[in-house]
Amino acid sequence: MAGQSKVSRQRHKDKKIMIYRSEDVGVPGDMPRNGYKPIHPGKLWAYVRQQSASEFFAAKAVQVTEDMLFVVNWRADLITPDANELYILYKGVWYDVQRIDTFEGYKEDIQVYAKLLQSPPSEDDIFPYTTE
Repeated sequence: MAGQSKVSRQRHKDKKIMIYRSEDVGVPGDMPRNGYKPIHPGKLWAYVRQQSASEFFAAKAVQVTEDMLFVVNWRADLITPDANELYILYKGVWYDVQRIDTFEGYKEDIQVYAKLLQSPPSEDDIFPYTTE
């Protein structure tokens, strides 16, 4: 684009997010208990924006709902076939990850597409990060 510097065209990762995985946190032998654990310590820097109207309707055409786009640095723990077990907390609002785009396999940025989670987890279902 003429007249724009390279910096102004870059996606600035200037927002903080937490990515959680839904997993069984129950005691072995007891009833299973679903909980949410962060997949990383602390918060991640991300580029965040709402989907444009054309992106929103293109997703609807294939019967997928996507409200938000989160772009984070490449992480091996995000490259999982179980994207539907991942959740993002951004500014106190929970989002349900719908799909993950790895940019043709390059280890640079990862685009995470998510929709608003209608029933956010209760405080009792959120657990701290552990290295296990």
